[in-house]
Amino acid sequence: MNELLWVAASLLLVAFGLPLARSFDLPGRIAVAFAGGTVIAGTLMFAMSVLGLKWSRASLLIPAAGMLLWALLRWARPRWGAAIPGGAADRDRRQEWRRSTWLLLIFALAVYGAAGARMTCGDLLYFWGPKAIHFFEARAIDVEFLRFPHYYLMHPDYPPLQPLALVWSSVMTGRFSWWGAVLLAPLYLMAAVLAFRSLAAPRLGAEKATAYAALLAALLTFGFTAGRAAGGADPMLLMFEVIALSALTFGAGREATIIASVALAGAAFTKVEGSAFVVAIVIALLFVNRRAVAAALPAVILIGSWILFARHHGLLDSYARAEKPLLFDRLGHVLYMGGWQASYRVMYLPWIAALGPLAFGRSFRRAALPLIVAALSLGYTVFFYLHEPEPLWWIRASAERVLLTTLSCLVVASAAASE
Repeated sequence: MNELLWVAASLLLVAFGLPLARSFDLPGRIAVAFAGGTVIAGTLMFAMSVLGLKWSRASLLIPAAGMLLWALLRWARPRWGAAIPGGAADRDRRQEWRRSTWLLLIFALAVYGAAGARMTCGDLLYFWGPKAIHFFEARAIDVEFLRFPHYYLMHPDYPPLQPLALVWSSVMTGRFSWWGAVLLAPLYLMAAVLAFRSLAAPRLGAEKATAYAALLAALLTFGFTAGRAAGGADPMLLMFEVIALSALTFGAGREATIIASVALAGAAFTKVEGSAFVVAIVIALLFVNRRAVAAALPAVILIGSWILFARHHGLLDSYARAEKPLLFDRLGHVLYMGGWQASYRVMYLPWIAALGPLAFGRSFRRAALPLIVAALSLGYTVFFYLHEPEPLWWIRASAERVLLTTLSCLVVASAAASE
């Protein structure tokens, strides 16, 4: 029960993000608000550490209450199917519930997998968990802990959003929960899926958007289990990547741009690979929609601020390896082992499922952005692996999680091409 309360405390982050999604249906608005609230709260906690202010329930909940009040005063209460114009959900909620049955079943499987420790990430025990505990005890980003040389393998300058999210629930409940950290993975999964559905529905229609959302949910649930992702930062990163890419692919107008901007900032503030994803988005937008490139600016500012903070305190590590050589003689090993891991030991079925609908697509121009990002994500994955003299262990440990970014991009591309 304590673990469930700990996870429930993370839902308070929705208060920070409610102003982001004005026109969505209720599940979509909550999903976007949860993702956006995670970014906003993490940025607030980082800023407080920079200013020397300690985290407390009051110092975190008062800004959340302010954002919640602003959202309630500014916008009317959303309806269940408000973001699906012309869909049956506007007329009959029961039909929308029936369409969502597969999503609920897949979500139940994800919860079951997380609760049974079938998808637990080892990095939670040796990386994310210890950072979160020390930050929680210090009520701030614990610079002295990060600076201690014996903890060097924890990468002191790694983006802090994942441990900050764990600290949020710890501050709210007064304790850290290892099981709670694992059980957040299904929450991130459903936030990604529901946000994708709400962003895609106005263009694809309710039925088709829900079908592709179910496909995305199934692939991510399988990938989280195969790659042992729960408790690590990959579920959070994928939530931000799916939302950002969906907003830029299906969305239009100021609201979609803001959602994409916040999600990209979250991706960059979660993992080093998140910054690479932002770069991939920018490159793709230069070919597809140059006017939307500005959506990446908040991500640049946020991760730039973190790097300056790390440099000021002598924590630079991952972001100080620009001169590390590329080992092209390892390319064959990387491609061979990466290709083997990409099979997920089920004969590449996830790739067939993600790419199969693309063969029947009618609007490949609409799918250009996610397809370019998918190709670039494979490129930067190989690029990272080529910096390691002995990459095989790293590929075995991470490829099944890292490749979920590419798979998610392909699902978004298949959905976009079906328009």
